[in-house]
Order: sequence, then structure tokens, then C-alpha cells
Amino acid sequence: MKTSTSTNHATPTLVCLAGLLCDQRMWQNVAEQMSTQAHVSIMSFAGFDDLTAMAEHVLASVEGNFALAGHSMGGRVALEIYRLAPLRVTHLALLNTGVHPKSDKEIPGRMRLIEAAKTEGMSALANQWLIPMMSSNGLRNVALMEDLTRMVESYAVEDFEKQIHALIHRPNAQVLLSQIRVPTLLLSGSEDTWSPVSQHQAIQQRIAGSELVVVEGAGHMAPAEAPDQVAKALMHWLGKQEHSAVKSQTTDQAMQTMLIEWQCQKLVTRSINLLDNADWQALANCYTEDGVLYRPSAPTVKVEGRAAILDSFVSRPAKETCHALTNVETTVIDEANAVVTSRVVLFSANQKVQSIENMLQANADVYVGRFVDKLKNIDGEWRIAQRQGSIELNYKNA
Repeated sequence: MKTSTSTNHATPTLVCLAGLLCDQRMWQNVAEQMSTQAHVSIMSFAGFDDLTAMAEHVLASVEGNFALAGHSMGGRVALEIYRLAPLRVTHLALLNTGVHPKSDKEIPGRMRLIEAAKTEGMSALANQWLIPMMSSNGLRNVALMEDLTRMVESYAVEDFEKQIHALIHRPNAQVLLSQIRVPTLLLSGSEDTWSPVSQHQAIQQRIAGSELVVVEGAGHMAPAEAPDQVAKALMHWLGKQEHSAVKSQTTDQAMQTMLIEWQCQKLVTRSINLLDNADWQALANCYTEDGVLYRPSAPTVKVEGRAAILDSFVSRPAKETCHALTNVETTVIDEANAVVTSRVVLFSANQKVQSIENMLQANADVYVGRFVDKLKNIDGEWRIAQRQGSIELNYKNA
């Protein structure tokens, strides 16, 4: 069921996203204080194992434009929502969170928590996971600790494992920060050792015009530990309006993104046409000087460098091919980097067409696969830095 925006356009919609092992209890006190300023919706993610799927769920559940606040893992989901639909997000708040990629030390630690949950139960996990993230004030609040412990215990071990999977396989959020053009609040607790203030200061440096609020005496669970201070910061943030220059910049950015998408898709399509035309030199020129190719027929064999790519095509047996490219999608990382994914249906015959009669009688195998192309803009021209091909289905002609 979708959360509808009010007919009163003066009252904004605020969507609050819960983090790992959290639910509405993390945001409830803040939401009650914010209810006079916004239509508040709290969303949590039990049962999800992918951050992008979480983001898509939020976008499908909320109508219209909205302000977005994410806590901990919810902050990463909020950034993914902004990446998918930046024009729907009017304000962005990231609380007790991070944007750094996973480290070598992170995975073993998370795996130990999963093992503890499986062998000792969620109550034991609450002691091992929740207590170290709380401030000294939070630990002394008996009612709060009982409430948060019940929150953790309400999750199934399977749901915890799924959310850990989502975090381990999280998308790179760092590249998005410089593209954010809405009023942005960063909030951390002075006693948050899990996502410390320094982590938020680094994020602030990469988001133009962002504001950092440090809640003294709060830990990682700031919305539950210090709801009054968090609500006050959110009210101030929600009252900020976009300047006309920022709105113009957002529009310009959207146009620039569309231009990059068009240029990248045009390059990929041209490279496929050159492949079918056996124009090997022009095809090789589509790659960067140090480009890498993994051909669909040998997806683990690395062909590196433009010259080597040219040789690999020149030396292959002559044959007739027709690649039908479809489902082309471009992800713009920044002004100089993009990724194009596409599905391809390949009709291949082990001979070249010599005449109309031959063309009509040719027997061909049919392959279904995909290309994942990493593109770079070098001196104003887009080139393929890496092409990873794969074959998923093969229909042999009888």
C-alpha cells in the first residue's frame, strides 16, 4: 500500500528509514515530535537482502516527492534512493551512518555476529551487538535498553543474516556525494564509536552546503537515545528551502546525466554494429589504450590493451554474426565514468553471406547473453575501459 501525500501541499512528507535490526521503535519518539511539521512515515527492512531492493521498495511505497531521513543502514538506503530518483527527494538527512566501502576486517566481524545469533539466539546478539553501540547515558536508561533489546529480539536470525548480506554487498555510495543538491543534514552522536563524528565530517566535505549536527552524549542509536535533540535538528533541516541556483543546478545535472547516458549507449551500440560489420580497427578504437576485453566465448580470459583486442578480432575465423542489443541501461558514476549493461541475442553462422540465396539458406546458432561495459571519458571522448561478455543460453540449430 502506498503512503499518500496530503492534499495540503504546505505540509511535507518525511520518510524515516530504520537501520540494521531496527524498526519503528528507533524513530517513534522523533516522529511524534515531527508530526506537527510533516506527515511522517517510518519504514524498516526485515526480509530484505539487498540495499537497492530496499530503496526500490520505499520508492514504490511513497507517492510524490518527500524528505528522507535514514539512520545507520537506513542512511545507506537513503543514498541509494537518491541515486535512483534524485528529483523525488526534497531533503536528505543521514544519521549515524557511513559511505565507506567494506574493509577486510568488516566481513569476519559480521560473520561472527551471524554465528552468535545462530548458536546463542537473538537475545545473546543484543548483548554483543547493541550494548557496544550505546552511549553511557543510553546504557543507564533501563526503559530504553529494554525497548531496544525487544526490538532486536523481534528479528529472526534469517532476517539478520539477510540484512548483513545487503550491507556486505552494498553499492559504492562515495561517488554519489558530490552529486547531492538538496538540503542535507548529517547527524552523529559524540559517543558513537560505530559511525563516529569524524566519519560524518568526511562526508560533509563532499556534499556541498551540508550541515553537521553533533548530539552530545549520544551513541549510535541517537534517534532513540536523544529524540528531542534529533527532532530539533530535523525541524530546522526540514525548514530549509532550495535556493534557485541549486534548483537550476539540479536541472542542469539531470540534463548532463541524460547526455552522458545517450553518449554511452550510442558508443556501445556503435561497437556492436562494428563487430557485425567486421570493422576491426574501428571497433578497437572504441576501447581505451589500456582497455580490457573478456569475450563472451571466453569470459575468464583477459585480453588487455587496444592492440591485443584488435589482434583477437583479426585472428578469429570469418563468420556471419548479428547482435540484437536490448535492455540497455546506463549508470552514471560521475562525469568521467559510467557503466552500461545490456542484453544481447546473437545469431551466428560459421560462414559469410555471399548472396541472397546463401543468406536465406544459412543455418545459425542463437545465443543469449549480456555485456557489462565500463566506460571512461578521456579528453571529451567516451571509450570502453572494460567489456565483460557472457553467454547464458545457447540454442543449437538442429
